[in-house]
Amino acid sequence: MPARPRLPSFALLCLAAACAGGCGKPNAYVPPPPPAVTVATPVQQPVTEYLEFTGLARPMETVEIRARVRGFLTERHFVEGADVRQGQLLFVIDEEPFRIQLRAAETHLQEAEAALRQATASKAREVAQAHLRLTESQLLLSQQDEQRISSLYQRQVSTKSELDQAQATLKTRAAEVESDRANLEQSNATYDTTILTAQAHIETARTAVDEARLNLGYCRMHAPIDGRISRVNFDVGNLVGDAQASVLATIVKGAPIYAYATISEADALRVPGLRQFGSGDESGLHIPVELGTAGHDDYPFSGVIDYADPGFDPGTGTLRVRGVFANEDRQLVPGMFVRMRTAVAEIPDALLVPERALGLDQSGPYLLAVDAEGIVSARPVRTGVAVGDLRVVTGKITRDDRIIVEGLLRARPGSRVVVAPASPEPAAAAGK
Repeated sequence: MPARPRLPSFALLCLAAACAGGCGKPNAYVPPPPPAVTVATPVQQPVTEYLEFTGLARPMETVEIRARVRGFLTERHFVEGADVRQGQLLFVIDEEPFRIQLRAAETHLQEAEAALRQATASKAREVAQAHLRLTESQLLLSQQDEQRISSLYQRQVSTKSELDQAQATLKTRAAEVESDRANLEQSNATYDTTILTAQAHIETARTAVDEARLNLGYCRMHAPIDGRISRVNFDVGNLVGDAQASVLATIVKGAPIYAYATISEADALRVPGLRQFGSGDESGLHIPVELGTAGHDDYPFSGVIDYADPGFDPGTGTLRVRGVFANEDRQLVPGMFVRMRTAVAEIPDALLVPERALGLDQSGPYLLAVDAEGIVSARPVRTGVAVGDLRVVTGKITRDDRIIVEGLLRARPGSRVVVAPASPEPAAAAGK
């Protein structure tokens, strides 16, 4: 008989392994172990809720130094960009032309005063009055002569010619009295008019003197306020005040300093002081406010809101407010963008959780809590203000709940997790 073919040794081994496997237990699914998460309990502490907004720093006072008279700039007495004090001499314009004008005005005043004295010393009224008395006495004498001659004529002692002569003389004397009376009235009127004219000339001359003295004073320009002065727009030797009041420099007072901001109507209604302002309190606003800049993470400057516009801007629906800050160290510079905040509410027992513990889906923010059996459940919450690395939350959350702070992506509501030791970070963050 022919010999049977031999199977390769490798095929025999595979056949034996297959027979052995078919005779054992089938493979079963083993679920993965529960994911490990880190939990922490919410921190409960008092929290101040702030309204935050941005603003722009503005100087409390800004004064432009202008040339009010026309002339050549002869002196400058300050360093550009330095601090100047109120009353400090800054510029001088050539004073000689204005001194000449002042002397001329004073001379005209002296002439007007001399004319008044001359008008006051006039005796024209007395002369006219004496002449009137003389003509009145002559009129009285003429009346007596006319009466005597008329009596003699009636007794045919005097002639008709003598009577006519006496009557003509009486009429002449009466006319002279009327003329002297008119002359006296004219003298009185002329005297009063001359006095009034001289007094008017004196007032005009005094006004010219005051104007000349004022223009001479304008030649020396002093600092009206304390502050920091800008660069000079006109150098010494230039003609200034030509055609208009030339701005020579600007003084900016930066201490104290203002910060202006605009807030929405909804935010303005949250600030108690703004709601109460205008209800009969005449002391003005005094709402505490804090300020920070780009170089500070916190709000190191304290001040008050001392002003708010009378009403909202109908175009934007915002209210403009102003804060004032001491700025003694000059860290705040006009034109700087700043951050401001003011307290709007006090929460005595707020619950805070780490920011990283918050999740967000279509229904809003939520937290994942772990019960005693390690089962995860979702807790919808509403978020509030931030305190360091923590966030105020309200909703279905208590102080004793264990909140997942690490491993949120591995946990699912309804699943089981393994809780790692609690992290002390929330308390540390709250301390910040």
